[in-house]
Amino acid sequence: MDLQPLLNDVHEIFADIDANKSFDDLSNKGIYVPSIQVDRRNVYFILHEKDDQGYTQKSLVVYENRLTVDDFEAVESLEDGDSILVVGELNEVNNKALAKRFPWIRPVSRRNYKYSFGVGDRLGNASNAHLRLLKGRSILPVLAQQSIRELMLMHRTNTDVFQSASWAVFEEGFTYGWGADGDHVKTEYEVDYAVKVGCSMITLDCTEVINNDAVNLSEEELDKQFNALDDDQKKYFNDTYLDKTFKVGDSEVHFTKHDVEESVLTFYGAILFAAQIYKDFVVPYNLDFEISMDETPYQTTNPNHFFFANELHRRNITPVTMAPRFYGEFQKAIDYIGDKDRFERELVVHEAIAEHFGYRLSIHSGSDKLSVYEIIGRVAKNGWHVKTAGTNWLEACRVVAHKDPKLMVEMYKYAYEHLDDVKDFYVFNAQTDGKAPKPETINEDNIITVLGDDDGRQVLHTMYGSLLNLEHNYHYVFRDKFWDVLKKNQDLYDRYLNIHIAEHIDLLQGKYKSKEEALEAHEPKADISKEY
Repeated sequence: MDLQPLLNDVHEIFADIDANKSFDDLSNKGIYVPSIQVDRRNVYFILHEKDDQGYTQKSLVVYENRLTVDDFEAVESLEDGDSILVVGELNEVNNKALAKRFPWIRPVSRRNYKYSFGVGDRLGNASNAHLRLLKGRSILPVLAQQSIRELMLMHRTNTDVFQSASWAVFEEGFTYGWGADGDHVKTEYEVDYAVKVGCSMITLDCTEVINNDAVNLSEEELDKQFNALDDDQKKYFNDTYLDKTFKVGDSEVHFTKHDVEESVLTFYGAILFAAQIYKDFVVPYNLDFEISMDETPYQTTNPNHFFFANELHRRNITPVTMAPRFYGEFQKAIDYIGDKDRFERELVVHEAIAEHFGYRLSIHSGSDKLSVYEIIGRVAKNGWHVKTAGTNWLEACRVVAHKDPKLMVEMYKYAYEHLDDVKDFYVFNAQTDGKAPKPETINEDNIITVLGDDDGRQVLHTMYGSLLNLEHNYHYVFRDKFWDVLKKNQDLYDRYLNIHIAEHIDLLQGKYKSKEEALEAHEPKADISKEY
């Protein structure tokens, strides 16, 4: 590469600053203007270049004093007096060097933010679009948010996820703060892995230490198992909770004998586990702590929630957020299923419990739950954390459906016919009710309709790992073709992502009062595809 033109661009940046001009003209030269950072006589930015395949290749450009620039790993360099121009890869070494100069490219705590929104980037190329949308929204984006299962399915690591997010933050000049979540960690090993990568928070998934069987026990068996506890344990639980009513805000939580026994037998093991993780990891590494109670087959009752929170409080533990399993169904990739009035009534009490103990509610599987977002935004006055992620993949599928419908038809057919591959991981209607569009009815002309069908969306959503990892004769069947389309149409993907997440945020922030109003206000995605 001839670096002299880049050096000239650096000098033009200094000239524009001296003349109080914008950098807009530099975008025609491949310089991504939002990334430009100037520190005294040092300059840093991201360079975009198209390769022979039509993919955008990105490089870091650094112009810095020769005494300090060795922090960066150079592919090419050019001397310029006391400074050196360096062109390098977007790798971990260079990311750490940048972080020494610009601490805002490292994740921060959510504690001082009333609102936070998880936009985990499953594919690794959605964070830039999300950051552009969230600038000025007073919401902390949690960009790195992948469970261990998702990492394995996508052949990624926490380091890769973390690096992708951090580079997007620098590239967009997003100085407002962002979070990195060790998502749904279940063991000490997984927590340690997230900590070592640099996550600012963990979401502790208590699935393996929650006794879900207790919910289905008869009263006789429930009594039997509770009475098998040590005498001092039984006395403590009964003295503390039995027939007691607790005032939380304008609401009350009352414990019957059944409530006490069910709460203890279901959740006490999880409470002890959470307390140990708090002591061993949260305090030493100053992590944001979220506890997930929602990965269960059953709704978290108000007594269940109060019991868990109160037992943490007794141990001087206050999570930043907690995720109960709310009334109704939060199935993947589709809207809320259930009685919205009852959801609101019970959410009011959950919110009162959270406020009473000093944390915020977290809503998991939040993608597409548009019909309850106005309720959540209105009721959760203490703030909220919402997790989305998976439907970013569906917006990527939307790009493929428009640009290579034949490929999308083949992917849907495979997903539909192999849905049993994921039946143990997800609860979703498409698996049981037979309403998903039959493959024989789907063709290149109507494949886009699958992404507007609840059951069709669930088929594609849950099968992302199977689709991207399918091999035949040592070659990926879909992965390479899928990525080829997506990389060549990143701008279209960004537009889809912005609309998709804006629908969520606008309802949560009260801009619109209903799902229908929000959808009508945003630009139809079908119209956008014609522009690209």
